[in-house]
Amino acid sequence: MATTLAEITMDGATDGTDGGTGNEDATDDRAGPADAALFEAVVVRYESECDRCTLVPRDGSTEAKLNAWLAADLETVVDLDDAR
Repeated sequence: MATTLAEITMDGATDGTDGGTGNEDATDDRAGPADAALFEAVVVRYESECDRCTLVPRDGSTEAKLNAWLAADLETVVDLDDAR
């Protein structure tokens, strides 16, 4: 399964002023054309609350991506192969 993961560490402020830093994206090299990923996963790591994983469409305009995303606490996200 192809995955793209960007991690951002936040200082935990809840007023939207977090000054996170992004790491470079890492792509799983095992992916082939048959299992191309439709989404990218962005993980935001908070110091004082649960880390969050947000899935956004890999393709599409910025506007489309802003309107088609899903976020969840990272601890609730599991690998599909592990869940089967």
